Order: sequence, then structure tokens, then C-alpha cells
Amino acid sequence: MQVNNVINQAIVDATIKAFGKAHTTLETASRKATETEDKAIQQTLDAMVLACDKPKAEFLKGNSKTNPARAQIKGMFDSLVESQYLSKATAATYQSCFWLAFETGVPFSRTLAKDASNNKPKADKPAAAKAGKVESTTRTELDKTISKAIKQARLLGLTEFAAELVDVCVDRLDGFKEIE
Repeated sequence: MQVNNVINQAIVDATIKAFGKAHTTLETASRKATETEDKAIQQTLDAMVLACDKPKAEFLKGNSKTNPARAQIKGMFDSLVESQYLSKATAATYQSCFWLAFETGVPFSRTLAKDASNNKPKADKPAAAKAGKVESTTRTELDKTISKAIKQARLLGLTEFAAELVDVCVDRLDGFKEIE
């Protein structure tokens, strides 16, 4: 199909070129912003490593309600959410990545939690029977079930997930206590 130029084609070409330049500039700025943010989180991670004055497992024990280190980092990410620099979900992911990097001694990466879960060896297990219907229960039974899930997460090495689960339960379930 032949197009009759209504305006000079050079103007159209200049517009396309301007979009390309703006897109490249935006990509560069976005990459630099990500690098700056990651560098700042890494500095905080490095400071936390220096502040760790006991074995990491002991240092990490608890959750943001009972562990000052976890509370401080949760507060930092909560502030980033409140300032609208991060979404709540992104902050939760970055917080998990922060503690995973701390625990494993690797640099901070935004994808560390996802990468770690993708690299976990998959155990070959026979298919288990599905849980039956729950037609009645008590609050104590709910706490026992959640406590079991928390214990399973810890046994699988998902300590950050377990800590986050405890935080949610403490925040949302009045009087929640882990049942051993």
C-alpha cells in the first residue's frame, strides 16, 4: 500500500529516533538506579555481617518481634514501602533475599530467594494421600498445624520463610504461640 506523505518524512523519522533515544536513556537510568539500590542494600548487609557476634543460626533465631536484627531490617524495608519506593511484595522478597545472602555469605541479589528455591534438590517421594476434609477444628488445632508447617520449613532450610510465617501468625492471629 502506497502512503502519501502528509508531512515531511524526516519529521516522522525524527520522532522515531527520539523515542529510541529516550528508551535507551530510560533503560540506562533504570539500570543505574537498580545498581545504586543494590549497592545500598549490600552495604547494609555488610554492616549486618560485621554486627553478627555469634553463630549465624543463633543470630538469626526468632522473628522481627523477638530479634532486634530482624526487626531493624524489616523496619528498613517497611520504610521503603511507606515511602512508595517498593511495593509490599517486592520489599518482602528483597527482605528474604537479604537474609538468605546473610545466611549463606553471598552478595545480595534481588533474585536470590527465587534462585535458591529453583536450585533446591527435589526429593523423589511417593505420592502421599491428600489431607481429608476439615469439618470442625479448634484454635489450638490451627496453632498446632501452623506450628508443624513452621517446623517443616525450618527442617528444609527455609529459615527466612519460617520467620516470615511466624511474623504473619503473630500479627494476624491473636495470642498465637508456636506449639512444639
